[in-house]
Amino acid sequence: MKVRRTLLAVFVFAVVSMGLANISAGAQTVFTFTQLDVPGSVSTEADGINGSGDIIGFFVDSAGRQHGFLFQHATFTQLDFPGATATRTAGINNSGVIAGSFTDAAGVQHGLVGRPGAFTQFDFPGSTSTLGLSINNSGTLVGSFNDAAGQTHAFVKQGDTFQQFDFPGGHNTIAFGINNHDDIVGVFTNAAGASQGFIRQRGIFTQIRPPRSISSVAFGVNIMGLVVGSFTDPLGIGRGFLDNAGSFTQVNFPGAASTDANGINSSGTIVGDFFDNAGVEHGYIAVH
Repeated sequence: MKVRRTLLAVFVFAVVSMGLANISAGAQTVFTFTQLDVPGSVSTEADGINGSGDIIGFFVDSAGRQHGFLFQHATFTQLDFPGATATRTAGINNSGVIAGSFTDAAGVQHGLVGRPGAFTQFDFPGSTSTLGLSINNSGTLVGSFNDAAGQTHAFVKQGDTFQQFDFPGGHNTIAFGINNHDDIVGVFTNAAGASQGFIRQRGIFTQIRPPRSISSVAFGVNIMGLVVGSFTDPLGIGRGFLDNAGSFTQVNFPGAASTDANGINSSGTIVGDFFDNAGVEHGYIAVH
C-alpha cells in the first residue's frame, strides 16, 4: 500500500460565524470554522473525526484520482488500498482503525477496514458493491451495499457477521454513522421519492426532519447523541445542521454556496465539506 506523508501546506483561515438559525427556540450556537484542504488537491472532503481530533476523509488530486487521507498532528497522510483505482476513507475510531471503501480495476467497490498500511477488504455476502462508512470503538462497522437487483441496503458488521437493515417502509437505506452506544444514523428514500435522514436507537427508527427542509441526510452521531448532517431548503440550497434532541442549529461555512456537516466527536468538534461559489469542494473543521 502506498502511504505518503505530506506536510500541511494549506490550512487556510479561521473565521467566526453564527449558526444562521437555531431553528427551534433557544440560544444560538457560534462556530469557529477552519478550512481544510489537502495540499495540491482539486477537492477535499472531511468525513470523520475521533476523540483525539484525528480527521479522516478523501480528496481528488490534479490527475483526477481519488485518495483517502488522515489528518493527524497537523500532517496529512495519503491513504490508498493496494491496487485500487480510487480510495475513500470515511470513519475512524479512537484506536485509529479506519473504515472506508475502494474501487478495484474492474470498477467494483469494496469495503475496507484497518490502520494505514494494513487495510483489509470486506464485502457484504452476495452484494455487487459494498461501502464501509463508519466504525465505533468496539469495531462495529456500518455502511451500505447494493444487491443483485440494484437496491441499496444498510448493514451492521460485527466481527465476521453482517446484518442487513432497511428503514421501515422506505428503500435505498444507507448507514453513514455509528456511535459507541450503537446508535446509527443515515438516510433512506421515502414513498414520495425524497431523501430523509434517520437515527436508529435500540432498534427503533426515528426520522430526522430539520424545519423547512425538503430533503435531509444524517451523517454522524457522537456519544451524547448529537447528530450532524445536511438538508436542502425550499430554495434548493444545501445547509449543514446540528441536531441536539430535536433542537436544530444550522452549520454553514461563511460565504459557501452549500455546506455538509459530516462528523462530530465527543468534544462536539464538527468536520465536513462545503462548496465555494466556483463549485470547488473544501473540507472544514468547526468548533464552538
